[in-house]
Amino acid sequence: MKRFSASSFALPLLALFAAAPPLATAQDEESARNGASAALEEIVVVGSRRRDRSAADSPVPVDVIGGDQFRAHGDSDMNTLLAAMVPSYNVAQEPISDAATLVRPATLRSLPPDATLVLVNGKRRHRAAVIALLGAGVSGGSQGPDLSAIPAIALDRLEVLRDGASAQYGSDAIAGIMNFVLKQDSEGAVLDAKWGTHYEGDGDAMTLAGNVGLPLAGSGFLNLSLEWKEVDPTSRSVQRADAQGLIDAGNTHVRQPVAQIWGAPEISDDIKFFANLGAEMGGGSEFYAFGNWAKRQVEGGFYFRNPHTRGGVFLGPMVDANGNAVDEGGTPTVKVADLSGDGTGNCPVVRIVNNVPDAAALARIASDPNCYSLIEKFPGGFTPQFGGNVHDASVAGGIRGEWRNGWRYDASATAGRSNAQFYLYNTINPQLLAQRNDIDTYYETGAYTETDRVVNFDLSRPYDFGFAGPVNVALGLEWRDETFKIESGEPNSWFIDPNLEFGLASQGFGVGSNGFPGFQPGDAGDSTISAKAAYIDLESDVTDTLLLGAAVRFEDYSEYGDTLDGKVAARLQINDTFAIRGAASTGFRVPTAGQANLRNVTTEFQSGMLADIATLPPTNPVAQQKGAVPLTPEESTNLTVGAVFNVGDLDVTIDYYNIEIEDRIAFTSRFTLTDADIQALLAAGVTDATSFSSVRFFSNQQTVEAQGIDLVATYPFDLGSGSSSLTVVANWSDIELTRYDPEFTSENRRLQIERGRPDARFTATWTHLQGPWRFMARARYYGDYYDAPTNDESVSFYPDTSVLVDAEVSWDVREDFTVLAGAQNLFDEYPSKNPKGEVAGLIYPEQSPFGFNGGYYYVRGTWRPAF
Repeated sequence: MKRFSASSFALPLLALFAAAPPLATAQDEESARNGASAALEEIVVVGSRRRDRSAADSPVPVDVIGGDQFRAHGDSDMNTLLAAMVPSYNVAQEPISDAATLVRPATLRSLPPDATLVLVNGKRRHRAAVIALLGAGVSGGSQGPDLSAIPAIALDRLEVLRDGASAQYGSDAIAGIMNFVLKQDSEGAVLDAKWGTHYEGDGDAMTLAGNVGLPLAGSGFLNLSLEWKEVDPTSRSVQRADAQGLIDAGNTHVRQPVAQIWGAPEISDDIKFFANLGAEMGGGSEFYAFGNWAKRQVEGGFYFRNPHTRGGVFLGPMVDANGNAVDEGGTPTVKVADLSGDGTGNCPVVRIVNNVPDAAALARIASDPNCYSLIEKFPGGFTPQFGGNVHDASVAGGIRGEWRNGWRYDASATAGRSNAQFYLYNTINPQLLAQRNDIDTYYETGAYTETDRVVNFDLSRPYDFGFAGPVNVALGLEWRDETFKIESGEPNSWFIDPNLEFGLASQGFGVGSNGFPGFQPGDAGDSTISAKAAYIDLESDVTDTLLLGAAVRFEDYSEYGDTLDGKVAARLQINDTFAIRGAASTGFRVPTAGQANLRNVTTEFQSGMLADIATLPPTNPVAQQKGAVPLTPEESTNLTVGAVFNVGDLDVTIDYYNIEIEDRIAFTSRFTLTDADIQALLAAGVTDATSFSSVRFFSNQQTVEAQGIDLVATYPFDLGSGSSSLTVVANWSDIELTRYDPEFTSENRRLQIERGRPDARFTATWTHLQGPWRFMARARYYGDYYDAPTNDESVSFYPDTSVLVDAEVSWDVREDFTVLAGAQNLFDEYPSKNPKGEVAGLIYPEQSPFGFNGGYYYVRGTWRPAF
């Protein structure tokens, strides 16, 4: 197929720009816009490049959520707020999920976060540095933006396009688009203080936020927002069965009340800053810029290491058919290190009888410089604590305006960076056992950094071709690159005993900081993907009742070749109260630089036992031996059909969607490593291969089909001497793996993808305004879903449906000061208990869409000072 170039695509469009007659002068158009502005509903930026398009008359579903609605919630985390207000948006707590605890992956329309394009002020937002590798269902392996870096107080509104738009906006816009529009106020200020806690008395959260608008260069503005937040951790755990067995046997060193904590992580020094500015430059042009800086520290629990059974640390040298350490007679044993350097230590065997290790053998080891067991330092086992420092920054700027011939232009550049620095403490690197009880227990394990850059040049103007309305012609060019960087950890986090014949690795001890080994120097480095794109977008009211739109976009990737995608959309107004609308499009998403090059080691449960799983690049020799091939882009088709109607004051929109993604990029299920595999890894330079029990990698071997129905209904009415509004939003969804290789995708993994989030979500919200009082009540319904805690199918189950109720009341004490009190999950609803919860210590579903922390109440004060 002939390859396009950006120049061959753009030149005919530029000829159209030069030759076509103008519809009206720039002054005429501006006058018309000013005269009509009062009659227009809220203008939206996303989904259409017409300047007069509103959500109500869009040919595709667009939700507009006002900034004040985000602040009318107890939580201030953007992911949690979106989950409460957008029915097809789901996010779980991710309590023990490695880096996914730092940046939680979410789903929109049953698809992962990197299938949704995120914009700020209409410009592409950079990705987060974190790739979700544990839990997360269909979101596993995704790399989307970090929405938690956006403070709610900075928002004027959020526009959610629930339709595929790759042909308009490029890669990732498969499930839809979220456009965060920042405030542009040039005067006024708002100060917020909010405090909340759970009914259980933990998880205290304090948030301070402020926004100020300042005049700039006459008619310009400078709008600044700042938020600070700290959140205490929660725990909804029971003692793990194996830990309780140790306690029952008299072991007083096991942590109590629980050895392994399941709950929300601790968040410290969470600071978010956003700035947005605009200034007239004269001659019909405007300079604009916006950017952010954010940081936070997140720390959560990890899996408990049983002092008798944890492989690579405590587990003895011989194992039975069930993986339990035994001696020649079948008695359980504990691992003992021979530190002689030549294999002559002659260390005793430490047998375990009735869950108690042989005290005499331990005493002999303690007095022998050539022998050591970690039971000396951790007689009750240990539980690593995992954390990270997340930094996020971006800057965007440009010039836009209108030339005398009627063409509007927008030239912009955007750069963003996300950095996640990982650490681990209360753990050890078994390769440092020569230090005996002085072994390090704190490790800085390395960092991920994602850096994205985008340059855009966009043109648009209306033309008169004799239709009922003008044809809006929009076209543009884009250049983009994304760089993913891995930084190695401190040397002790990945150190390997260099004695290959008699050293600790040859004795079966694990390599690297246990739980999250440091990235080795061989893993460090960066990789980049880059793209050039050109598009044309047409839209017109062809008749008084028919709107048509079409778009074509060409993109060329230096690493993955080119793609040409298109979209058509239509809206037919049947009568004054009823319209039908629909769109069909093709889309694409290329592998991120991180997905194509990631190497990581995670710890998961497998049939009740901990195991280390390595995620390898598809180019790794062992991954290729298991069937890996280089990644290719995803390709998608998207169909949306819906209706918009009103009955009296009742406004209703209902839309059906169907999205098929071929060659979906996702990681495989686990492949168990044989001794031959491990030797091959060692030969390939993977020096810590003896620590791995299995591997996985990213592949394109899945085709998924997601379909569902979205419903939005709003009914305003008078109640007493005040005004009320009732809004119902609902989503019914289904996702199916229509093509997959059972060798690459296990049955458990299939169920996580297809059933790992509720099949139905309903939210009904009542608000009432009466004088200085505002009341709100909200009911949230969650359908059933599949949950496999820690990816272990042996403890999987289907939680029941749940209904949660939220309530809030606010009072304007005076014109510039408001107080508010509310409760999320007013009646303290918990998800269903897992009948096998004691195995991992988690009694509630790990992927519960509303968490498992129970009720939460909060108070807030808002001051609007005049100055």
